[in-house]
Amino acid sequence: MGFTNLWPLFLLITIPLLIMLYILKRKYKEEVISSTLLWNEVYKNTRANTPWEKLRKNIMLLLQIIILLLFILSLMKPFLNFGGKSYKNIILVLDNTASMSAEYGNNTRLDESKALAKEFLQSTKDDTNTFIISFDGSSNLLQNGDFNKEVSNEIIESIPQSYNTGDINDTLSFIKAIGQGIEEEYEVIAFTDKELSLGDVNGKVVSLANSGVNASVDNVSHKFLEDKVRVIATITNRGTGVYEGDFSLYDGEELAAVESLQLQEGENKTLTFDLPKINGEVLKGELSRKDMILGDNTYSHVVGKKKVNKVLIVTEQNLFLERAFGSIENTEVYKTNDASNLTSADAYDLYVFDNITPDIMPSKGSILFINPASNEFFNVVSGGEGGEAKAVIGELSKYLEDTTFTAAKYNAIEIPYYGRGFLNIDESYIGFKGEVDGRKIAALSFDLHNSDFALKKEFPVLMYELGENLISSGMVYKSNFKAGEKIIAKGVSLDNNITLTYPSGNTLEIKSGDEIKEESELGIYKLNVLEEKELFSVNFPSEKESNTNINNIGESENISDAKADLKRGLNLSPLLVILAISVVAFEWIMYKRGN
Repeated sequence: MGFTNLWPLFLLITIPLLIMLYILKRKYKEEVISSTLLWNEVYKNTRANTPWEKLRKNIMLLLQIIILLLFILSLMKPFLNFGGKSYKNIILVLDNTASMSAEYGNNTRLDESKALAKEFLQSTKDDTNTFIISFDGSSNLLQNGDFNKEVSNEIIESIPQSYNTGDINDTLSFIKAIGQGIEEEYEVIAFTDKELSLGDVNGKVVSLANSGVNASVDNVSHKFLEDKVRVIATITNRGTGVYEGDFSLYDGEELAAVESLQLQEGENKTLTFDLPKINGEVLKGELSRKDMILGDNTYSHVVGKKKVNKVLIVTEQNLFLERAFGSIENTEVYKTNDASNLTSADAYDLYVFDNITPDIMPSKGSILFINPASNEFFNVVSGGEGGEAKAVIGELSKYLEDTTFTAAKYNAIEIPYYGRGFLNIDESYIGFKGEVDGRKIAALSFDLHNSDFALKKEFPVLMYELGENLISSGMVYKSNFKAGEKIIAKGVSLDNNITLTYPSGNTLEIKSGDEIKEESELGIYKLNVLEEKELFSVNFPSEKESNTNINNIGESENISDAKADLKRGLNLSPLLVILAISVVAFEWIMYKRGN
């Protein structure tokens, strides 16, 4: 047992003052009477009322002293410790990435973690310094050491559900940095549904990784053919047990097709629909069955431009490139092995020069160079041999941040003023992208045949993303995103504001070049500038955040155990106040009875 405050001890001085009130002698008037025979009892009372005799058997005084002691103790805020050591500094970490939107009883995992965090705070001392971190793919410090429980509870309650993705282990360096600043002992309490190892950090991980039925719509795409539109949808059973339900495809608000599904655990199914035409701007795939995660039951796909983009690949022999660019929606891929036939008047949307640097550059269209020589767009210098290439964090999507491969030989690119490097080996950049004079330029300064990159799973993803980026000429580089991908708005002029309309209907004025923050809302976004309008979609990152299969999430403890383990103590002040009020009531009863 401990005490939060010691200053109320000086109030003990009121007890002697109370006693003094009882021992003060009463004043009497002198009166002449005829006989003292009837006053023997009065004489006895006079003896009883001498200063110390007055305190004998005085129940009222005793009760009032007890009341004073109880109120003084309650002001000292006594604290009954149990459930482990109590710390002066507490760091709370709440995961609010997309998977925390999964159903947990009558709440979501995030709602349950908030309730547990607030309950834990109530069991700590009132002067506990509280640090609150939310993790939505990046670490956000929401409270920095305050000891106001009411404020802490409001901050915890205000943490929004994000649909970003990320590895919560990335918070460890942030936690350690805060701990170094505290310079005292501290405890970390982390609430997450992912695997988190605190290592040498003192603390506890509260797992909210429950399992259950869940299927996700991973993708909806389309391709214009000669006399029809082919729509492809991918659905995966990411939960436990067999998933049975219906998949509905909508063209705008109109139901276009329905198909029944039966998927075994982990099974993936691709559905193909041939439509005569598309009337709306958006295709939407939707699962009928309510499961653990509602956000991944719907996938919105913005049709975008109906123009077929033409890609010309100039290469001696590279089937990897042809397959990678052929997977981009509404794209026709052409191939040649001779750049001498090119003229400045050629009209392709994207040129890919593999191990070739043409003498005459196309005057229009985007260009991707692979293993080029120096040219009018950038300079190439000698690099090295046998290096390990890595992605530059923040310059590629989160799906490519872990990219690594070996290049037997490579050159280095001098990044031009308009470009940003996205691949490097040591201090040398071997990949960049940028935009100059309205044209998009990108380069990889190594031969794909002299590396193992084409054998890596990240290769088709990078080629797809580069192709989407280089071909696009709209206000955003593609029409459909997964939550967490970086989205940069591009207007017709730097001087004009762009009106961003969220799926909820809220609007925000942004500038060309601003990053669009879309982590809290899924659905269709709209950009307006002058007379131009453009739609894009943001969808649930199901590949990383939708698993509710017990084999994938590894349930480590249930919620009742977590609640028991989180209890740190009991504040006795409310109990003492109630007890003091009860004694006051008893004293009043005694007084009314004449005692």
